[in-house]
Amino acid sequence: MDIAEGVTPAYLKLAQIKFCLTLPQFKEDPDLISSLLAGIVQNNMAPYYKEVCTDLSWIFDQTLYDKMAANNAKRMAELEQEKNPTMVDDDDPVSGIWQAKLLYLCSIGDREEATKLAESKLEEKNVPKSQQIDTVFALFRVAYFHGCDIPAMKKAIDKATELIEGGSGGDWSARNKLKAYDGIWSLAIRDFNRAAKLFVDVVPTFESYELADFSTIIKYTVYSSMIAFPRYELKKTLMHHGVMAQALNSDSKELKDYFVSLYEGQYSKFLVYLARIEKNMKQDPLLHPHYKYYVQEMRLLAYKQILQAYRSLSLDYMAESFGVTKAFVEKEVARFAAAGRLTCKIDHVAGAVVTSSTSKNSLQLGAPESRLERGILYQTTVKKGDILLNRLKKLARVMDF
Repeated sequence: MDIAEGVTPAYLKLAQIKFCLTLPQFKEDPDLISSLLAGIVQNNMAPYYKEVCTDLSWIFDQTLYDKMAANNAKRMAELEQEKNPTMVDDDDPVSGIWQAKLLYLCSIGDREEATKLAESKLEEKNVPKSQQIDTVFALFRVAYFHGCDIPAMKKAIDKATELIEGGSGGDWSARNKLKAYDGIWSLAIRDFNRAAKLFVDVVPTFESYELADFSTIIKYTVYSSMIAFPRYELKKTLMHHGVMAQALNSDSKELKDYFVSLYEGQYSKFLVYLARIEKNMKQDPLLHPHYKYYVQEMRLLAYKQILQAYRSLSLDYMAESFGVTKAFVEKEVARFAAAGRLTCKIDHVAGAVVTSSTSKNSLQLGAPESRLERGILYQTTVKKGDILLNRLKKLARVMDF
């Protein structure tokens, strides 16, 4: 299927606008309504217009719909007539026609007809494997565009994997594209670890522009990597990774600041950037179901990072470091500690957070990250050294007596 290289179809952006209009704070936003309607009219998206009017309770304009539907029918007829009778059979003009039709049906938001055409071609035994793979990817995009339909996305991923990995599957390009699609699918089901690995692998050779633009993939890579990878791997993954580093230093500086703020322990800045990430995730149909979980886990990571290097830390210091109130920090830490997510307790008398013994809890929660091991080892050595010195002093007094 011919899709302009490096260009993401404009209609794909309409899905996010439509999703925002389903949120209470944007429901009557005139700019968003105008942008969505303009995109629909510009692309003659008659089927999608009907879907939007139903989902958003818009007043249906029959005249507008009829005009766009007529343009759709005209274009489909033109595609049918593009078969060149002078072409030899080996060029298979018929394949080009139905593929062009499928792309057009996707572009006007005709989910029903696009799905029907794609599935019928997958059942034909004479359709080449490469075309079958492209068709399955189209089915994924249809499900992705129309409300992130998770069951349909999963079905497409499973079929694409079967075609590419099984027998004489797809070439390198198809495998590379599958990583991008699989990464999107992994985000949809909240598998941040898998998504991060797939995105990091695909970024240097990304070519799935028919699915998403490059800046979106960079954003998803940073989001998933921050929650999936330990701190000592993040810098290598994000800042020492050629293409990623270039993107973060040029077009995605806010994402870089988000990473740097946590990596360098600038916790008050980190919470500010995290709040912006939360806002963006709320408006993203793919990430919206997971924004509360993501924000909670990222705050937990920050608390672990500041606490694990210390035996005890005052609540006042933590509140100042995070730029929040003492009551907020105390409530958050207490909640995570009660759930077993933080190995610490709050000393209300001293107004401090006291971390539990790492030796006791390491088997339950896993060994601390290498970034913290030296700090913990130092604290443990000092503590045991003090105990040994006290015992030696007592022994010396006994011997003197």
